[in-house]
Amino acid sequence: MTGTTQVRGGRTAATGRAYTTVFAERSLRLRADVAPDGTADERRSAVRGMSVEHADGHGWTEHRFADDDALLRAGRTGAVGAAADTLREVQERPLYALSEESRTGLAAVAAETGAHLSLGVVQQHVAAGGPDRVRAAERMVTTLEVRLTGTDGTRHTRSLLCGSPADTKALRDVAARTAEQIRRRLALPLADTLPDRADLVLLPGLAGAFFHEIVGHPMEGDVVASGTSYLGARAGRRVAPDWLSVVDGGREAVRGYRSPFDDEGTDCSTARLIDRGTVGRPMTDLAVAGLLDTPGTGHGRRQDYRHPAIPRMTHTVALVEPGTPLQAPPGDWIAPYGLRLHMMNIASGEFVFDAPFSLLHRADGGLARLGPLEVTGNGARVLAGIEPFEHRVDGYLRATGGCGKLGQYPVLVSFANAGLRVPSGLVGLRAVARA
Repeated sequence: MTGTTQVRGGRTAATGRAYTTVFAERSLRLRADVAPDGTADERRSAVRGMSVEHADGHGWTEHRFADDDALLRAGRTGAVGAAADTLREVQERPLYALSEESRTGLAAVAAETGAHLSLGVVQQHVAAGGPDRVRAAERMVTTLEVRLTGTDGTRHTRSLLCGSPADTKALRDVAARTAEQIRRRLALPLADTLPDRADLVLLPGLAGAFFHEIVGHPMEGDVVASGTSYLGARAGRRVAPDWLSVVDGGREAVRGYRSPFDDEGTDCSTARLIDRGTVGRPMTDLAVAGLLDTPGTGHGRRQDYRHPAIPRMTHTVALVEPGTPLQAPPGDWIAPYGLRLHMMNIASGEFVFDAPFSLLHRADGGLARLGPLEVTGNGARVLAGIEPFEHRVDGYLRATGGCGKLGQYPVLVSFANAGLRVPSGLVGLRAVARA
């Protein structure tokens, strides 16, 4: 398969000079679902190919792609010598295959715990750079989703970052431990009503997707350049307390999505989207960096070689500055175990999130489950009024999903967050029927 796409941009470099980038990959997405009754389903999707992008310096970028090494054989990349050798070598690298031992181990844990398990593996062998110099890397992430349903039909899911998918013992241990935690939460009584006034507490590692949406997408360089970002319009202005920073970069994750360079071969750097309370630097690919006349941040990413690189997030982290005094909720508080975007208006900051499962922590020490909730609010208002809750940072992602933008889905991203408290009244909370 071959193809060509013309992409309209702005100035492609601060000097207006043309450039060429090449990209090659051999990549895998694997999902293995195992039910307690032994029913199993495995889906495996692999791609192998390369692309070349020519930017003319006047606002047009041509993206040409082909399966395997057809572009090299046709001389369409301009890559020769060591660069061409690296592009070919990457396409020959082996891909992970789920072993029978791993299948048997997952089935045993599902049967023992009564949990539905979903193992997700994303493996990317990539090479990127200019025609005369490319670099190669392997990006690999494994997650395990553990799902249980309570006697009243309540469903609770946790996604866990794992090490090697070949480490069957570690997978079994983490699955069994998580299933027990979920079972204890599902055994809690269901709250009769939603409290009129309760803080929303975003526990470490459970709400990074919230900042991915209300800060990350509005600070992607093409969105900022379009003039439609509610944060881009506040560049250099204080929008949050000085103890809060939100950063994104391919080198940030200890676990999760991690890469030394992006899909154009640019070094991944850390973009401080909210820098100690002030709107900071947007994330850019090469074309948008030229348009904004700023250095590239290494956020040029693509779904695969068939798609042009565009500014995308990598690993988004919400941080509480060290030494910041912490504040406990003054009354009842609600902890959502994951927030799922329902609607986000990047221009205004208005949002709606779904919280499929939450716990209500009562001021008297009691604990109860809550049914599905809808969380509504405005990003600027939440950022201005948010409070610190815990310094510890934890991360997560789902290798079975990803982020979508401009028709490219799924692109692997990961998240992390410290503990943060949204005081009562800053957001609207409503019980809903949908999960």
